[in-house]
Amino acid sequence: MELIYNTTYRLRPSDFRPTNDTLSSETLLDIFQDLAGDHATRLGLGFKEFFERDLIWMIVSSRYEIYEDIPMYAIIEATTWPRPKGKIDFFRDYKITYNGKVCVKATSRWIIANYKTRKIYIPRDIDFTGEYHDEKTCELNRLADFSVEGLIPHKFIPQYMDLDHNGHVNNIKYATFIENVLKLEHQIKAFEINYVKEAKMGEEINIYVKENGNDFDIKGVVNNETCFLAKIER
Repeated sequence: MELIYNTTYRLRPSDFRPTNDTLSSETLLDIFQDLAGDHATRLGLGFKEFFERDLIWMIVSSRYEIYEDIPMYAIIEATTWPRPKGKIDFFRDYKITYNGKVCVKATSRWIIANYKTRKIYIPRDIDFTGEYHDEKTCELNRLADFSVEGLIPHKFIPQYMDLDHNGHVNNIKYATFIENVLKLEHQIKAFEINYVKEAKMGEEINIYVKENGNDFDIKGVVNNETCFLAKIER
């Protein structure tokens, strides 16, 4: 069995930015997260199976690249497949196609952690079973931390509906916070985010933005520690 999974989604008006009808970062990250979870579950490595062992999937970083715009109400085909596992991590690739064209490519990096201790679990006894799909969509970067001296913080306090099963802020919600700061008026070329530290409900997240040529470098800080780093390429 080839380790590849695809399904369709119908895009709704709420999936798009309000001023320019381009897909929001939250929408795309949500589709990728949904695909990864659904595929892992079908392969016997989903949330329920892991939670019985006090284990959870945790995303470390994610990147997507835009190649074509997709219209509202479109029915898209979304595809995902894992790469062979590393020593402690798992990479997964994604594609979104519409009318036969590849519109979005993405990749993400995951680890397995103990739910109670939050320590990384070395997955010697965990792996996908099947034939790997030999295709890489894009590569992740290690985003550089930066000083926030002189930058204005944008404050967000996560609420109950910002959380996920793991009890921390859902990874897609950071994209929402970022977009609420930037209010993007045009399509972007790429979005990348590195998750550094968990944020919990009620913790204040300070988001800082630095323009770097055509790009935005973004940093989230919780309790004076870096929570996430992100980059938007325009």
